[in-house]
Amino acid sequence: MSLDERLHGQTEAVEDDQFEDERDDSRRDELERLRRENAHLRQRHDELRQTQYRRTTVALAVLGVAGLAGALAFPPVRETLVVLGAIGLFAAVVTRYLSPEQFIPIGIGSAVFEPHAANHDAVVDELGLQDTRVYVPDSERETVRLFVPEHRMYTLPDSEHLRDTFVVTDDETARGVAFTPSGTGLYDEFQQHRDGPLGDDPKTLARQSADALTELFELVETADAETDPRDGRLTVRLDGCRFASAETFDTPVASFLGVAVARGLDTPVTVDVTPTEDADFTVTCRWDVSDRSDSLDSTTA
Repeated sequence: MSLDERLHGQTEAVEDDQFEDERDDSRRDELERLRRENAHLRQRHDELRQTQYRRTTVALAVLGVAGLAGALAFPPVRETLVVLGAIGLFAAVVTRYLSPEQFIPIGIGSAVFEPHAANHDAVVDELGLQDTRVYVPDSERETVRLFVPEHRMYTLPDSEHLRDTFVVTDDETARGVAFTPSGTGLYDEFQQHRDGPLGDDPKTLARQSADALTELFELVETADAETDPRDGRLTVRLDGCRFASAETFDTPVASFLGVAVARGLDTPVTVDVTPTEDADFTVTCRWDVSDRSDSLDSTTA
């Protein structure tokens, strides 16, 4: 190969690298713009909600004062007007001080959650159960149970047995314990706020779950998801986790992912939490693809 040809090839390689860098920069800029818009919309939503509650409070207070004033002016209906006035003032006070503008700091939430997680972990440890965590959907009750098996080569019990805390069946390989996952509440909140239907494919579920953790709940700073439908795997790399840790039993972030994937795919999902050097931890959800028709190529959400 001549010198000119080599120089030409190197020039093309440099131009390709520059093009890729520019495209990556463009994607990062677009992502940052969308995040800013999302934060602005959420702030605007909070401001509108606060304004609505303030107006409601003022209206109820005016109604209460008008009722008490009317009681003085119209003695024949004094008792009725006094009751209406008292109700109006009471409702104004309740609306003012019990409106959903109060937030519990994450530190307090962790302090409350950690002892419960430690108790569950102690039960699993003292019973000599496995490290396996299986999130099993219960279609009849539209919920998910967290099953911890007794045996390494386990068999999943039926939904009726999973509704008990201590799962004792005639089949010894199907014994263990079952809990309500800590991510159940997060999933219910996610259901109320998400746009569009819950995904029924790994790629959509990965995107929806990652967005919920970073944008809706703000439990993590970043959530990078990868899916491999052929292998039955969804992996989320999490950094900047603000609640619990990788060592926490049924840690809420991983539990939410397990519940969401189990509900979306309507199949049992095992969840592994692995601490990593370049992030807080990685959550890997796996499911059996033998009875599913997923045929998508490996994708990145």
